[in-house]
Amino acid sequence: MSWKEMNLWMRLPPHPNIVLFDRIVVDEFQGRHVVGFTSSCVPGGSLEDNKRRVFRLKWLQQLIKVIDDLNLRYGIAHQDIAPRNLLVDDARDSILLCDFNFVFDIKRPLEEGERYLDDRNDVKGDIFTTYEIITRDSNLRGVPHEEQNPDHLHLG
Repeated sequence: MSWKEMNLWMRLPPHPNIVLFDRIVVDEFQGRHVVGFTSSCVPGGSLEDNKRRVFRLKWLQQLIKVIDDLNLRYGIAHQDIAPRNLLVDDARDSILLCDFNFVFDIKRPLEEGERYLDDRNDVKGDIFTTYEIITRDSNLRGVPHEEQNPDHLHLG
């Protein structure tokens, strides 16, 4: 967890497919101040936790919509689209994106030492995540992002 993650996530407007940022927490641990955060509880677990769960077309549409909204409306690249970061809200029959650890603000100029990781772009992440969920083949997660190529999935 980083300040950048908290700062960008907490400033996002409420979205039906993004886990809600709850609050910043400051605590003391072994004489040092620790900054953290809490989020809303999503009791359904992640798509990685329950691989037997049927992946609904509705959820794929929600995933595409949340990625479009992040990238095009809010100017944010999540850069870590994966089954482990997609939580299921059973009560609303929807998925929610979490874990903004690799988040990148597309709208602002790069700071020193910072870079956008094109190999982790959200559209590519969606393709590999959907492939992994539908085929239940997680072998590609072991391939470095820069070596992942959607053309090698033999989808056509």
